[in-house]
Order: sequence, then C-alpha cells, then structure tokens
Amino acid sequence: MKLINRPDYMNRLRELRDHHLIKVVTGVRRCGKSTLLEMFADELRVSGVTEGQIQFYNFEDPDVYSIGDWKQIYDHIKVRLLPDKMNYLFLDEVQNIDTFERLVDGLFIKKNCDVYVTGSNAMLLSGELATLLTGRYLQISIQPFSFAEYSRALAAAPKPQNNIDSESYGDLHIESMIHNSLTGNKSLYRYLFEGGMPQAVELRQTTTAADDFLNGIIDTIVERDIFQRHEIYTKPTFQKVIDFAMDSVGSLVSSASIAGTLKNDGIAVDRKTVVQYLDYLSSAFLLYKVPRYDVKGKNLLRTLEKYYLSDTGFRRARLKREAETDLGHLLENVVYLELRRRYKSVFVGKWNEHEIDFVTTDWQGYTSYYQVALTAFGEEALERELRPLLAVRDSNMKFLLTTDLDGNPVFDGIRKLNVVDWLLRIDG
Repeated sequence: MKLINRPDYMNRLRELRDHHLIKVVTGVRRCGKSTLLEMFADELRVSGVTEGQIQFYNFEDPDVYSIGDWKQIYDHIKVRLLPDKMNYLFLDEVQNIDTFERLVDGLFIKKNCDVYVTGSNAMLLSGELATLLTGRYLQISIQPFSFAEYSRALAAAPKPQNNIDSESYGDLHIESMIHNSLTGNKSLYRYLFEGGMPQAVELRQTTTAADDFLNGIIDTIVERDIFQRHEIYTKPTFQKVIDFAMDSVGSLVSSASIAGTLKNDGIAVDRKTVVQYLDYLSSAFLLYKVPRYDVKGKNLLRTLEKYYLSDTGFRRARLKREAETDLGHLLENVVYLELRRRYKSVFVGKWNEHEIDFVTTDWQGYTSYYQVALTAFGEEALERELRPLLAVRDSNMKFLLTTDLDGNPVFDGIRKLNVVDWLLRIDG
C-alpha cells in the first residue's frame, strides 16, 4: 500500500526539528511510529541533509540489538557523528536496551545531535529517564489511522481481490436498523469494526488475515510489554481482564465490579489486582483510561471511569463479536480517539445526575462538551441525547454527534453534527 501522509504528526516533527529537545514518539505497537520517523528521515534527505548525518536504529532488530550494551551502542553512534554538522539520530523502540536512559541522555547532551526516540510503553517516560530529562523532552503521542487517514488509505489501495471488500459482518442490514444515517457511510461502518492499524488496513485489501495480525499484536503487547516487565501470577486471569475491558468499552466500570463479575465466573481476583492489571494495559497503550470529571464541582471523581481501546479493530479480532453488537459504544470509542488528537485533555463528564460523554479542554483552556449517539432521529431520541447537554448551564460550546443526515441543526445552542463530516473535519 502507498504510504499515507500523516500531516499532523509530520508537522509536529517539522516544528521541533533542530530544537534541543528529545522528541519522544509513543503509541501502541504497530500504529505507525517507525514509519513516521522513516518518512521524516526521507524528508530530511530531500531537504539536503546528507546520508552521513542520519543514523537510524531499530532496537527490535537482532542485528542492531547485538551491538552490545548501552555504552557500546553509544560509542558505535558517537564515532559515526559528523563534526560541525547537525546529526539526526533515530532510536526506535529504545526501551529494549538495558539502561537506555544513559544512552539517550549521553546523545542528548551533544550540541550537534537531534534525537528522536520511539517506544510502545508508557514506562519509557517514567523512572530514571523522566528524572534525567525533566524539561528536556516533548512527547508526541501517535495513534493508528484516524478516520480521515483510513479513508485516504482505502482510496489509495489497489482494488480488493477475491471479493474481500464484500466481507459480511453477520446478518446486519444497516438500512433496516438506522433511519437515514449509516446507509451512506459504509466506510465509517467498516472503520468502527476494522479499526485503523495501518498494516491491518492493508491486509484487508488482499487477504483475510487482518484479524490474525491484530491478535498477534495483542499477544506481543501482553507477552513483551507486560509479562516480561511485571510479575503476573495468574496469567489466565489477566487475559480475562483484557476480555472484560474490551467487552465494556464505553461503559462506566470499576475495579470492584470487574472483580465481582470474574468471581461470579469462578475466577478469584481482588480489586487491587484488577487495578494493577488495567494500569499495565493502559501503560502498553492497548487501553486508555478516562476518568470522570464533575463539571459543576470542577474536580475529578475517584469512582467509576471508562476505558477505550487504542484501536477498535482489536475488539472484533479478539472477541469475535457480531457487527450489530455495541455500534453506539464503538462510535463513542472512535470519537474519543479523535478528541484525543484534537484536544489537550478529554474526560467523561458528570453534571448532577447527568452523564456527559466527553468534556474537553483545548490548548487555550476553553471547554467543550460532546454527546455521541448512533442516531438521535425522532423526538424522543433527540430529547434523550440533548438532556445532559441542556443541563449544563454555561456558555461553552456543546455538540451532539450522530450519523443522522439532517443538515446540522442547532437546539438551544447545541450544534448537532454529522459524525462523518466531523471526523473528516468538515465541520466542528
């Protein structure tokens, strides 16, 4: 498949080029971190940077990993630096190197080194590295393809072979379920279930192996980013927690409720262990934990939160759910990921007894509220979806996102937008 330009991330790298800061690119495995840096390195070459000024190391490559410990790798890189020129150093999955903090810090202190590192675990920015580099790095969080990027990838893909494109999602007939909404949005419908992992999008064009590929990513995350880093005494229980979290996407959950559900299934696990397991999954970027924010009281709540997947395709691949299962929660997951791209912070909202899907804060400190529904067609459904937003008595922007095609009306200051247009940044 043709490489898909990711302008938001590329522009960020361009802005930070040659600034004496370490650029730390993080995200779930196989979401495109390495490809992004390779594209940026190619752009440097086009701009006149010589091959000798660029060093690119993938620390999941055994040939690279075998160079030695952090000091030997440092010496290997140092002797190849060009004096009196800026050197661009790309260290891919650097957390695989023991004491990698020393390697990164040693290269950073050289004035003619522009350092870029990637990692698939939030632990990369904890512990000694964070202590060493406080105030000296910027994090760029990468996600799988957005819906806009996914649409461009499909447009650039070769024509599917063997009727792959006509894949059935159970017996669901969208037209009979949803009035005037998803009927014209097949790409969105596919995206909800297939997700946006770049290689999975490519595989679906010519094979039926995409779900196996996604399950392979999950297995790698669990084995390499969790089991090898943490002591997990009951691995089958850990797998059950993954299933529960994926099955509960978009629902308010607590560690106690998860422990109780597993206990009813004959699996003994305490609440603290569940909290720990969920934290491990969040650190590996498989899940995002979203706390609740009391809009009226202006404070974070300690009870109940929601979890969203870094890619909705993981859920279908792992749980084998039929397409008609939880369409609304999957759409909510996709909207959450897009809000993460656009805003500084995203929370689940609460105003008295009302639950608001998302409360966002932008980089200037302004707040917005978002409610998400598959459809709000009909007076009763519209009233239900508007109610939480109408309860909030302030002048901040409020949006209702649905798949309905009704001209983006406004209700008491609340803008109702078509979610496809919004995802493509046509409006809102």
